Amino acid sequence: MLKIIEKSYDHPVDMEFTAFVDSNNRIRINLLQCRTMMIPGITGPVVMPADVPRENILFSSSKIINGGVINDIRYIVYIDPRVYAGIEEHVKKSVGRVVGRINERLRMEGVRFILMGPGRWGSNNIDLGVNTSYSDIDNTAVLVEIAREGGGHTPEVSYGTHFFQDLVEGHIIYIPVYPDIPESEFNEEFFEVSENVLAELLPDDKKFSSVIKLVDVQSSADGAYAAVVADPQNQNAICYLNPPDLIS
Repeated sequence: MLKIIEKSYDHPVDMEFTAFVDSNNRIRINLLQCRTMMIPGITGPVVMPADVPRENILFSSSKIINGGVINDIRYIVYIDPRVYAGIEEHVKKSVGRVVGRINERLRMEGVRFILMGPGRWGSNNIDLGVNTSYSDIDNTAVLVEIAREGGGHTPEVSYGTHFFQDLVEGHIIYIPVYPDIPESEFNEEFFEVSENVLAELLPDDKKFSSVIKLVDVQSSADGAYAAVVADPQNQNAICYLNPPDLIS
């Protein structure tokens, strides 16, 4: 069954099934669902950009799974792990729902965005990450899990496992980012000084502006968009500001 489905998809597949053994020891297999295991960026070479000015780099990573290239990212949804760790539990429980409303609003706007947050997206433990369902994040172009050092250790990220198959099918690039390790780049200043436009986009959720920062990249970077290039073969990913005249 796996071989037949793989041949049809032209890629390996993930399959869910049930098995029933009757009184004569005959086994009956029921196929419940199957999903392609095609991972974006694996099937072809990804060329990393050369000579990106350091001040234009927003973040980088050397621990990625899937890949691809996206040049025209308009918004970044940024939840600082340090801010998130300090808010009250009842606020943490609401953050995922606000993210879902941002996700839906930007879908309506028809623009691409990056979703960056602490630890493990989708975790049931709200202290480990923002509790969301896949429908709250399904329109993002890039999902970033930020692991900042705290108490002498660096928290584990989920590597997208809560939604991995959905991310693969949705062609969403997943990137873990470790701002505190020497080989990583993380443009702290950009995220700190950029204006938060959450209240403009969702006036009813403006009270969450101290936790959720919505950055209009084009407005904050003199017309530039954010670009992401992720190469799973060489385990490199970079997010940088791409001037308007270079956007294809």
